[in-house]
Amino acid sequence: MTLSELTALLFHEINYNLPGPEAHKLMAPYKRPTANSIKQSPNNAKLSAVLMLIYPKGNIPHFTLIQRTAYNGTHGGQISFPGGKQEGNESLKETALRETFEEIGVAPDKIQVLGEITQIYIPPSNFLVSPFIGFVDYEPVFTREVKEVEEIIEVKISDLTDDSNIKQKKIKVGKQAEKQVLIDVPYFELNYEIVWGATATILSEVRQMLINTIKPA
Repeated sequence: MTLSELTALLFHEINYNLPGPEAHKLMAPYKRPTANSIKQSPNNAKLSAVLMLIYPKGNIPHFTLIQRTAYNGTHGGQISFPGGKQEGNESLKETALRETFEEIGVAPDKIQVLGEITQIYIPPSNFLVSPFIGFVDYEPVFTREVKEVEEIIEVKISDLTDDSNIKQKKIKVGKQAEKQVLIDVPYFELNYEIVWGATATILSEVRQMLINTIKPA
């Protein structure tokens, strides 16, 4: 599938056929409140946004993930999309584009945003995340923000539709080491990295949009 075919498909699905929470359930690490229940009390959750950036690499559509630097916090060292907390009066779309520029160096005016997919609430950090999908029609030269990004990970879109990349294992969860527990969680193995939690849940919706049209490479 070419980049233009892929982006046309995603644009259609975003506007007319989002899989939504049913897709989220397939990769969610544990039962979570719905996004709608959080939106009814917006002061309770911090608003944030992420961007799934799609681009051609060797004529094959790819997308970008990042590994966050290790820090003493809920999401330190995890694999995620570029993104972060909404600031000032910016829209959530502007948040996603700003954070993408800050973290991997792709300028907002170069990115064509296809739209927003289903919001997801992250209980451990109390964030309500708005995921956006965008693309550039060239292979970017990424610039890593060294304080926040340990590694930039480039993944083939077709890896999402490969059933062998969906696995399950026990992972420690919890903010404090002495209170952490082991739970069985589903995850994607992408480029030999474990992608779980909110990122895997978002990717599950994208996978459902693509699964009938893209086959494993």
